[in-house]
Amino acid sequence: MKDVLQEISEQLDKLDTLEEAIDVAIKLEEDGREYYLEKSGSMPNPAAREMYAFLAGEEKKHADMLRKFKNGDTSAAHVEHLFPDFTPSLTQEFSDKKLEEIGILLAALRFEYKSEYFYMELGKRATEPEQKEFFDRIAAAERGHYRLIDEMLQAATEFRMQT
Repeated sequence: MKDVLQEISEQLDKLDTLEEAIDVAIKLEEDGREYYLEKSGSMPNPAAREMYAFLAGEEKKHADMLRKFKNGDTSAAHVEHLFPDFTPSLTQEFSDKKLEEIGILLAALRFEYKSEYFYMELGKRATEPEQKEFFDRIAAAERGHYRLIDEMLQAATEFRMQT
């Protein structure tokens, strides 16, 4: 089985233009948004519902920023890293579907990790400083999402990933 990060690098190598890479990034964000919206609606745990709704909104913001950036709006490079405080919700127990919820959190964690790597690779391949800065900032936002999900996993399992 091929390493997913190697797979991302190979996919990026096949793209001819930055615009094609941005189209792939927009699709990635839209797919992430759909996933998070679906999970937000199906989670019995209020903390998980809130977090997935928040992440769906973040993915939409990223897709919108990517569209603006593709169309030449350099002000789109500003990516905010404001995360709500889910701490009170994290103290609640997960439902009796705890293993299912943890599996979904792990899938979300993996998605955010792949997204961060994707944007880091785009930043490395950028030819203009504002392009590099834009992709580096989105990568940092994805890293923030990863940490948020990791905190939720820690609360649910008393286990923490090495981040």
